[in-house]
Amino acid sequence: MVFYYNPGMSYSFAAQLARYGPGADIPPMDLSQARSYCARVTRSHYENFSVASILLPRRLWPHFFPIYAYCRWADDLGDETGGGAHALELLAWWRAEFIRGLQGESLHPVMIALRPTIERFRIPPEPFLDLLKAFEHDQRVKSYATFDELLTYCRCSANPVGRLVLHLGEACDEPRARLSDFICTGLQLANFWQDVRRDLDDLGRVYLPEEDRRRFNYPDNDLHARRCTPAFRELMKFQVDRARSIFEAGRPLLDLVPRFLRADIQLFLEGGLAILKQIEAIDYDVWSSRPRVSKSQKGILLLRAIAESGKRNAEWKKRNLELGPRTSELVSFRWCGELTRKTAKNFAIAFQALPRAQRRAMDVLYAFMRVTDDLADEPGEIESKKVSLRHWREGLDRALRGDYSHPLHPALRKVVDRYGIPPAYLHEVIDGVEMDLSPLSIATFTELRGYCYRVASAVGLCCIHIWGFRDEAARGPAEAAGIALQLTNILRDLGEDLDRGRVYLPSEDLDVFHAPPETWRERGPSYRDMMKFQVDRACAYYERAEALRAFLTPAGRAVFGVMMGIYRDLLNEIERRDYDVFTERVRISFSRKCRHLLRAFPIRWGWL
Repeated sequence: MVFYYNPGMSYSFAAQLARYGPGADIPPMDLSQARSYCARVTRSHYENFSVASILLPRRLWPHFFPIYAYCRWADDLGDETGGGAHALELLAWWRAEFIRGLQGESLHPVMIALRPTIERFRIPPEPFLDLLKAFEHDQRVKSYATFDELLTYCRCSANPVGRLVLHLGEACDEPRARLSDFICTGLQLANFWQDVRRDLDDLGRVYLPEEDRRRFNYPDNDLHARRCTPAFRELMKFQVDRARSIFEAGRPLLDLVPRFLRADIQLFLEGGLAILKQIEAIDYDVWSSRPRVSKSQKGILLLRAIAESGKRNAEWKKRNLELGPRTSELVSFRWCGELTRKTAKNFAIAFQALPRAQRRAMDVLYAFMRVTDDLADEPGEIESKKVSLRHWREGLDRALRGDYSHPLHPALRKVVDRYGIPPAYLHEVIDGVEMDLSPLSIATFTELRGYCYRVASAVGLCCIHIWGFRDEAARGPAEAAGIALQLTNILRDLGEDLDRGRVYLPSEDLDVFHAPPETWRERGPSYRDMMKFQVDRACAYYERAEALRAFLTPAGRAVFGVMMGIYRDLLNEIERRDYDVFTERVRISFSRKCRHLLRAFPIRWGWL
């Protein structure tokens, strides 16, 4: 997933910078024009595109192009503008353009094309920002003392690109992302060992770690004299073997990605290994000549990748048929992640504020909530739904003992065990959903609060176990947070619930304000007064929930802030519309959600 660049292209970055760089008068451009621009940038640079384009589904091209163009621009801003302070200023401008692009405010064609891709695939900003950190790092650091330092650089310079590709395949969860990281790091290292001379001559960079050069007795004077000594050959053999082992560590990814990505990933993996073979073929003398993979070799790799992909697809299908109900943990986590990405509108983006392990656990918790809720909402008789929920409850108890009957179960048991989530909370959720099966009649707010506790506060109590909390006093504000979010959902969905014969607002409130449900759509003064009272009540619970921040880990505070910010925006939007929740569903924009997410990362990293 590291991109290969073609140095022989007919492309002037200086001209592009003058036309679209800082201070340029960029003409208005629609999405189609912006995507055409990104396609031209990609085809002008990407020397393997003619091969990869055969393997990538055509529907992904409009999304692949802007991601590549973003990376290409960032790389050129670092390496084609003289470097140093000027390059850092331009990279800072590119970061600002990216953030403006998330909000729909950038006029740059790359950002215009990139925003729909980010929204469509719910890509977090982290991979894009990590790449910029790597390019900025290149301006400050020209050599590496240890291999660990080099790996840290690869985590920002290479690994984010593989994760972006996985996002395009809607397959970016923690296990697959880690395997992708191995392949991307391997590709980055293969490129370093291929370009030892070019990096030193053109960029003044040395990626061979100092500790390794000393270990093999290859002194700095031989390095700068470009001497291929026996010590250098031993050093390069060591690096090639190391890169190959890293590639092989990532190979299991081929069995865990969608079919349309397998051949492409296979091609990149084998292409990187082919570079290492070419280095061996020239007896590791990369000073004298740059090892390259010929066109005929690329053709052979392409055919092999297609053949291997077909074989893996057949094996994957057979294995899934044989897997049956005892679904593996890895497949279970993947199933939960895909369900979350498809159905979670507000929570999925908030989860991006968490480290990967906790984010994966939140996917599982959300999937449990989603499946439980769907059992009550699916078409059918009430008695049939009650039976389904009873079986679901019994299946939950069996799953926590290791007896699985649903794709969710292996991951759920792992999360419950790892984070010490009391199973009683999960049963409370099922209790709350069962309340929806009977004709709903809520007389008092005390009854409504009990319902909200079961369907939302119990989830909040599960969440703080995943996020990490330091005091039992966290439970009170966690319960308040669940009630606040559920009250917001009730107010937002007032019209939809009314159409289904559900009225969650207490009859005592409707009586006080003389606002029976049949008058709500008229939105008269009584209705608006009643809604203002409900909004104020929800705000009071949000205020109580704020105390939770003090008890959470930095990552917990980050995701809590995103969720509270998004839902308070929903509440504010209801007020702004003068409580009109009937004309259209109340939503907030993706860019507003991203603002909350961007503000969360400094909290997660401990900067605030």
